[in-house]
Amino acid sequence: MKGLVCYVSGHGYGHASRVTEVLNTLHAHRPGVFVDIRTSVPRWFFEFNASFPFTYTSSRLDVGAVQRDSLSVDPEATLRAYAAIAARAEELLSAELRTLGAAPPSFVLADIPALAVEVAKRLGVPAVAMTNFSWDWIYADYTRDFPAYRHLVEELRALYAATSLLLRLPLHGDLSVFPHIRDIPFVARRARLSRADVRRRLALPEVGHLVLLSYGGLGVALRHSPTIPRGTTLVTSQPLFEGIETPWCRTVPTTVMRAAGVRYEDLLAAADVVMTKPGYGIVAECIANATPMIYTPRGRFAEYDCLVPGIAAHLPHAVLGNADLYAGQWREALENVLGLPRPRVTANVEGATAAAEALASMLA
Repeated sequence: MKGLVCYVSGHGYGHASRVTEVLNTLHAHRPGVFVDIRTSVPRWFFEFNASFPFTYTSSRLDVGAVQRDSLSVDPEATLRAYAAIAARAEELLSAELRTLGAAPPSFVLADIPALAVEVAKRLGVPAVAMTNFSWDWIYADYTRDFPAYRHLVEELRALYAATSLLLRLPLHGDLSVFPHIRDIPFVARRARLSRADVRRRLALPEVGHLVLLSYGGLGVALRHSPTIPRGTTLVTSQPLFEGIETPWCRTVPTTVMRAAGVRYEDLLAAADVVMTKPGYGIVAECIANATPMIYTPRGRFAEYDCLVPGIAAHLPHAVLGNADLYAGQWREALENVLGLPRPRVTANVEGATAAAEALASMLA
């Protein structure tokens, strides 16, 4: 059986987490499938989360958005960075084709580097995309202010237009550039451990509220002690507070979680509320695990306006403005959300199964 080649945008971990969930599901039904992952997402992420055999190649075919931190997007720097990728497209494509070797895969899966579609085209195999937004749509907003880069949007659209199939996720933007679209439910990781077991394994307090701070790989720099309800413990996978003592905050690195047999989705489900900036991955996983959310606006990123209605429809939530986040004025938002009943999961979160079935049908 042939395997597949998977290209993943390195824009945070949301693209990688949903792709990994789909490929884990595919592997459970077709254990002979081998995956070649090509991305700028660190290798450790897949070693931690993947249950399928894979090879890994560091590859950067897109840039996502250039950000100073998780809440600040630089549109001009983003366009300039992708222009540099586009200028080297032939060089990058040649390198990909050279390292992929002579035996083509059954298909290429992209979430969602546009140049991956061109790789599939030159290999003579189908290109399958999975996403809730595409980079042409994101960048089109930026080029209103920086029209010199409009050609990039047209180039991206031309590449995406050659996609054989788009598996379109909920809470999506304008994906009309893709010629063949199949809608699938939410793709999200779900907890396997109980809340009590997670607290025990990670030596977190057995009683009191647990608040997960999740601000992506770039994080945020917080310099004020936050106001939080009595008995509340904050937990994060990376240090976020600078220059202050944080006895009320536990930092639990990925290495510690891995040693304890706890995955990120287990910790998310164990939390009473997640404080974050909206991205598809965190929104979908809060919905799938019925975890309330407090979110902070994330800067200029068109996906935000698609995600906010989904949060409102499925989750107890509150909005914490950027100024209040940085000033540590958290108590009111936390008390408002912690006072609400935890919801039931009502959304269809079987997208990984639907996607895996579609991919399985394309394997040789």
